[in-house]
Amino acid sequence: MLSVLLIVALAAPVEVERVLALVNGVPVLRSDVELAQIAQLVPQERGESDADHRRAVVEALVALELRWQDLQAAGVVQRLEVDEARAWKGVVERAGGGEAVAARLAAAGLGEPLLRELVRRAAVIEAYVAGRFAPFVRPTSEEVEQVFREELLPSLPAGTPPPDLKSVRSELETLLRERKLVAEVDRWTSDLEARGEVVRYLR
Repeated sequence: MLSVLLIVALAAPVEVERVLALVNGVPVLRSDVELAQIAQLVPQERGESDADHRRAVVEALVALELRWQDLQAAGVVQRLEVDEARAWKGVVERAGGGEAVAARLAAAGLGEPLLRELVRRAAVIEAYVAGRFAPFVRPTSEEVEQVFREELLPSLPAGTPPPDLKSVRSELETLLRERKLVAEVDRWTSDLEARGEVVRYLR
């Protein structure tokens, strides 16, 4: 009996789960990161190391949790109409199909309902952002002309005739709208973090 107890006491501990961050007391777990990576919710940039990408996923999940808590507290979640089936279909297609998703979930020991809930939350927040911020992020003519002059023209290969501004205005406006939308969402998230408590354990 003593030998059995000694073996148990000396056995190496097995990490079942790991907390990577706390967002107002709510944990962001290692399994959450695995789910986000399976769904490819945060694309890995070219040249980005696995460690850096993992940190990027953790930050994205921290931001997601901050926004989700804010919408829950405001009672917005229940009022938003979200096409969950469409959101799930998009994730499955991006991840390589249903069989690929199922295989990755099985390899990680995770269930599909957990991933569906993560996708649902992301879709709810996306719907909120589309209604709350997107209608108000209109670029001015001056901003479009500045991007054309300071970014597009210098990026052209030497000897390439410059395009007419009218021919690329639509694309530049779309680019600026996306930048402005990201900036608004970042400001919202930063304000939530400043008013809350976020502890990160993964650096």
